[in-house]
Amino acid sequence: MTPTIRLVCALLPLLPSGALAQDVGASILQGLQQQQFQGLDVAIGAQSVEDTARLPRGDAERPVRRAALPFTTSAELRAATIGRHIQALRATNPIAAVEVAREMAKHDYDAIFRSFLTQTDLRADDAGDVLTAFIVLQWMVANNVEVDPSPTALRAIRRRMVEPIAGKPPLSRPATRAAFAEQVKLRTVLHHAGWQAARRLGLVPDFLAGLSKDFIPVASLRSVAITDEGLVPKGRRPGSAGPAPDADSAGGRAGATAPRPVPAADAVVSSPAPLAEPRHTANWSAVEGVYFRAATGVGVGGMVVIEYEPLILFRDGSSYEIDDAALEDVDLTAERIAEPRRFGRWTRSGNRFVLTGADGKPQDNTLQGGSFFKAYPADAGERAIARTYRRLSGGGNSAMGGDVMISVASRYAFRADGTYGRGGAVGAVNSGATSGAGSAMSRRGAPEGGRYALDHHTLTLIGEDGRSRRLFFAYGSRKDPPQPDRDMAFIGASVFSQPD
Repeated sequence: MTPTIRLVCALLPLLPSGALAQDVGASILQGLQQQQFQGLDVAIGAQSVEDTARLPRGDAERPVRRAALPFTTSAELRAATIGRHIQALRATNPIAAVEVAREMAKHDYDAIFRSFLTQTDLRADDAGDVLTAFIVLQWMVANNVEVDPSPTALRAIRRRMVEPIAGKPPLSRPATRAAFAEQVKLRTVLHHAGWQAARRLGLVPDFLAGLSKDFIPVASLRSVAITDEGLVPKGRRPGSAGPAPDADSAGGRAGATAPRPVPAADAVVSSPAPLAEPRHTANWSAVEGVYFRAATGVGVGGMVVIEYEPLILFRDGSSYEIDDAALEDVDLTAERIAEPRRFGRWTRSGNRFVLTGADGKPQDNTLQGGSFFKAYPADAGERAIARTYRRLSGGGNSAMGGDVMISVASRYAFRADGTYGRGGAVGAVNSGATSGAGSAMSRRGAPEGGRYALDHHTLTLIGEDGRSRRLFFAYGSRKDPPQPDRDMAFIGASVFSQPD
């Protein structure tokens, strides 16, 4: 599933400091408690998750005719869905409502949702498949994993959790099915955005704690695993009729023999799957070069600062403002649909580049002239970085005479032995000049570490829990003619520098 976190990150500068940890993921979801999905609790309530997971295998595999639940979307219906969400949000967080309205005017949640279903059998025009995707995402968020379920698992989840309610409202009524599906799609996109933002800030536990009561309880989702049989209790052997007995229940019976431990090879919950091979390695064969450009951004206290963003130029004359994912993991066709603003055009004459964005406005740049620079990969054979990088960002409005100042610090320490450490912290201060009640908070993210691998423009991080992810990577440059500047590095789409 392709991440998009701009919706949430746009709200960070305006969040009340006392509620920052909770609102990072949940502020744009407030108000949905007032938009109860009729019948949704029947499908995905805590009891339903637990009961469905414990169905005997025979019940789970009993032939069931797939109930097609098609619906027709439209620009008008999607606009009305966003409008209802924003209207409800105004009652609880009017500032966030303004920001959400602004961001949703720039992003097409329907296209983003469709990109989630790429490489799956789920259809964006089937309400049952939409609901299946939402259930799966909630499980992934609650367990904080990014490994997509297999097609067989997706079919099993739909069969066991969605098919039983296909004959009940709102799924059974064509008149309400489309509105229901659009609400679920919007909620899916916002939930994913909030999760990704919380992951970046190290605030996933706070994000989960702040979820509305409409979501499946986190404890219920953590008690089950996704397998090719669907959602099953953790610890149950594949194909068994129920969860494996535990030592306490066996030991409570006189003369009972403790059950044989389940061999690791048979366990449903295994170590994280290895990182899948990239699906779009051919992207690199079309690249003319990797560059970065200066852009204005918002810093601590709301100050206007100069930021840098990486840019991929393709031989066909198109350009792409890359996000965090390594280029070989990006489905460019789907990305053009989901994020058209990231694409543009370019031409070159000597050291003069003309960059034209999605808005059609050309910008004239000279290479190494102050706003447009060459970016460099790791050298061939370069596998280690013995450097520490940091990044300071933030938001607020104190720079403009307001009350709120927010700072976000991130740090990577790469070691020559191939290990890395990562840390971060968030701080916020509200002077109280307007409200008369000042407040302050700070939170340090949970430390992260593991091993890393460097290969040209790809940085692979392998966490201590075995989970891996690939990020775009590039060094900056200096001087003219340009030469690599290893004191500056892009890790994902964010620029880091060495501490002074």
